[in-house]
Amino acid sequence: DENGNEQWRKHVKGESRKREERLSDIKLNRDGSIILAGTSAEELGKENWKIVKLGDQQVDQLIEKQDIRIYPNPVSDYAYVEIGFDFKEADIVMYDMSGRQLQQIKTKNKVTKINTQPLIQGAYLVTIKTDTNKTANAKLIKK
Repeated sequence: DENGNEQWRKHVKGESRKREERLSDIKLNRDGSIILAGTSAEELGKENWKIVKLGDQQVDQLIEKQDIRIYPNPVSDYAYVEIGFDFKEADIVMYDMSGRQLQQIKTKNKVTKINTQPLIQGAYLVTIKTDTNKTANAKLIKK
């Protein structure tokens, strides 16, 4: 909801032979919330599917933990992506709400300027992937 409380959760049981947890999919909604889907396998071969929807405040808390910042946000023309952890080279990738990749920028800088002029108004997902195998996601709002 608007206070960042979990709105809904669905739990589905299944079968698996591996013991692991995996994020299978992430979707950014038009309202700025994010839906996460993944699996968690237990010892006796049972696999549990989990689907979680995060509201605005939860997404902001998640972003703080990931050590990535986008400003200004909302943005009109240009935004700055600040990466708060150590790396030598990173890819900054922007996706629309359907998961389609719109931009990919290679950077060696802690702060990188990105052009948002061609984007239409709405919410976007920015993903950072570094040479040290760290990843982080942040929400960008185009006004």
